[in-house]
Amino acid sequence: MVVRRSLFILLVLLTSGTTVFGQDATTLGTNEGSVTIEWESLEASYRIEVRRDGQVFIDTEQSESELNLNLAPGFYEYRIHVLNPFGKEVSASEWLPLKVQSSRIPYFRVRTPLVIWEGDTGIEMIVESSNLREGTVFQLSKGDRRFPTEWQSDGNLYIVRLTESAIEPGSWDLEAADPSGETFVHPDALIVRPTRSPNIQNLDTREVPPEGLVPIEIKGEAFDSEMSVRFEGPAGDLPVTAVEIIEGNRALVYLDMNDAQPGDYTLIVSNPAGDETRKENAITVTEPVIEEIIKKQPRFDFQIGYAPTFIFIPDNNEILPVFLGFDFAALFHSGWKAPFLRGVGLEARAFVGVSGPGDQGRINGIGSLDLSG
Repeated sequence: MVVRRSLFILLVLLTSGTTVFGQDATTLGTNEGSVTIEWESLEASYRIEVRRDGQVFIDTEQSESELNLNLAPGFYEYRIHVLNPFGKEVSASEWLPLKVQSSRIPYFRVRTPLVIWEGDTGIEMIVESSNLREGTVFQLSKGDRRFPTEWQSDGNLYIVRLTESAIEPGSWDLEAADPSGETFVHPDALIVRPTRSPNIQNLDTREVPPEGLVPIEIKGEAFDSEMSVRFEGPAGDLPVTAVEIIEGNRALVYLDMNDAQPGDYTLIVSNPAGDETRKENAITVTEPVIEEIIKKQPRFDFQIGYAPTFIFIPDNNEILPVFLGFDFAALFHSGWKAPFLRGVGLEARAFVGVSGPGDQGRINGIGSLDLSG
């Protein structure tokens, strides 16, 4: 086995889990995980030393070109020796610095969310925190958009400056990233109000019924929290009960559609610092739906009951008692749906009974029939 007797070039990758931090400064962040030192393989054996405060506490030999370490946060130094097949040193690196930092979530608080106008420069935010350290990175974020910032500390106060002036209107979050990879986000830290006119892209509905409280979502750009919204039509403006601006590109508008006149309505929006924007025939108020309510009636009714009856005979002043009687009624509807005709029908009613016995023990039958339309 041939071993080169020249000094080799170490390629050190400083990792903790899946995160790489500042290779030039050899600063590692660890979150209760191992630290891996890796170098270019020379097909040889190696001796690795790790020390802290001048005291070597790891001195090991191996053939692999990487070493896993479990180190507490602090400042260390390490050195790698190349050995020949007989275990003799061929070359060695200098003592290299290794700084291991613990994970830390960079909690902070924005004193007051900053509200600016589009195009403003010299933007500064005051941040309070006792958990930030050197290497923390601040940036403004909204969706997939990112803007870097600069910051300086004054005790527990930090001044975060935005170097970019061409920031879009809307609500922006302030995000801090610790060197260990932990992050913290303060929502709505910066609100940029537009100076340009709103841009209307589309509405989520085209036809609106003339009744009730109807929400309509408008999508576009440069929407301001104080943006005015009107729907202008043949009988004037539709009553707008509420407007909610979402992330500067959506507006949720609630319309009171009771007694609204049918027709096409134009959408008109305007910002306090911009001209109005119009979208002709944005919505159409439809004609009210007149629902004809027809009372459902049964096609056939049947009734039966007992009707006790007393019959007076003038000839002999006798009263014949009725022991049993039945009254039958049947109602037949025409079934037509047209006005007036749907009320046409036929009713038949019959009464059948028996009375007695009389003076001679006879039982008399009683009956009647009635037919009406």
